[in-house]
Amino acid sequence: MRSFVRFGISFGIVFLLGGVVPASWAQQGVDWQARLETVHDASLRRTLENSIAAGLITDAADFETAVARAESRFRSQNPTSQTVVRAGGNTQAIRDVIAKSAAPIPSLDRDAVDVEKNEGLRTTLFKPIAEKVPASYETAYRLAVKFDPRVGTDDTKRLGSEIDAYLASIANDPVIKQALSSTGTTMSDLKRNWFGSGAGFEHVICGEIKGSGVSGYHWWYKFYRDEQNGNAKYVSTLDNAGSEFAYTGAFTWDPDGSGPLPNAKKKKGGFTVGCSAQALLALGHIAIESARKFGSVPGALTFDAAVNGRTFTWQLYTMGGTIRSLYPMGGKGVEVDENKMAEEYFDLEEEALQAVNPTGSLTVQ
Repeated sequence: MRSFVRFGISFGIVFLLGGVVPASWAQQGVDWQARLETVHDASLRRTLENSIAAGLITDAADFETAVARAESRFRSQNPTSQTVVRAGGNTQAIRDVIAKSAAPIPSLDRDAVDVEKNEGLRTTLFKPIAEKVPASYETAYRLAVKFDPRVGTDDTKRLGSEIDAYLASIANDPVIKQALSSTGTTMSDLKRNWFGSGAGFEHVICGEIKGSGVSGYHWWYKFYRDEQNGNAKYVSTLDNAGSEFAYTGAFTWDPDGSGPLPNAKKKKGGFTVGCSAQALLALGHIAIESARKFGSVPGALTFDAAVNGRTFTWQLYTMGGTIRSLYPMGGKGVEVDENKMAEEYFDLEEEALQAVNPTGSLTVQ
C-alpha cells in the first residue's frame, strides 16, 4: 500500500525544497512534465513538483491519486468556484467523441433482453423473465456476489483469477470490441479502468454498503437476481414511472439475509433496464478513454449515450484515472446540478480511498 500525500494551499502540507531536479525525473520512467502540464492550479503544480523531487510521489499512480484527492477536496470546500484544478480538455469535444464511439452499442449488445417491470403491484420491481437469459448475465452475477459489499474492503487481489476469467469470457463480445477498437485500447486498459483504484465494477455492477445505506448498485440484473433470491426489495418509484427502459427509485438490499450485514437502503438510485453488464463496461470504458485522449481524466463528466433503445444523460465519476461510478441521470439533455456533482464526487472519492485502506492509502491495479 502507498500512502497518499496531502497537498497544496487549502489542499494540505506543502513541501518546499528550493526547486526541482529534472534529471532525477527521467530516472523514474514517468513523463512528469507532461502530467504536470495537465494541472492548471499553480500552487498545486508547484507542490507536486516538490513532492516528486522529494521522492514522495514515485510513480503515475501516486500522481493520479494526489491530483484526484486535491481536486475533490477543493470542490468540496469551494462548491461554487469555477476554478479548474486540472485540465479536462474541451468537454463538449469529449462528449462528441463519446457519442460517436458509443453510438453502435445498442445494436451490438446482442445480450440485451426484454424485461417487464411490475411497479404497479408494489410487490416486486420485475416480473419473472420467461426466457433463459444469455450466459453472460450469470457469469457477471457470479463474480459480483463474490465481492465483499462493505465499503472499506479491497477484493481485486483476492478475486484476481475470477476477474481475469470473467474478462476473458466477454473479450470477444461485440460491444467490448467496439469499445476497444474505437478508443485504440486493450482489455488490460479496460481492466485497469473498471477494476482499478476507483473500484468501479464493484460500485456499479455489484453495489456497496456504506453504513446503513446502499452505494452504487447500478446494474438492473443484479437487482433482478437479488430480488428473486429475497435479498433486495422494491420500495417505491421516484422517476421514470412506467418506463420500460429505466428505473429510478428507492429499494433495500440485504446481501446476506440473516447474516451480520445490515438491511441497507438506497433512498434514490437506479439503472437502465435490459442491457448486459458488458454494455455498461463498454460505455464507461469509451467515456473515460475519450477523456484521457484530450489530456487528462476529469473527476466528473456527463454525456449522452444510448443503451437498449433509449438515449440517457450519464454521470461518470473517476478516481485515480479509473472509473468510480457510472449511472443514468434521466432522458437525454437533463439539467445537471454542478454543486451536487461536486458533493457526490467528494463522497465517492472518500469511499474509494476507504475501500483500499481506512487510513487513506490507494493503489492502482
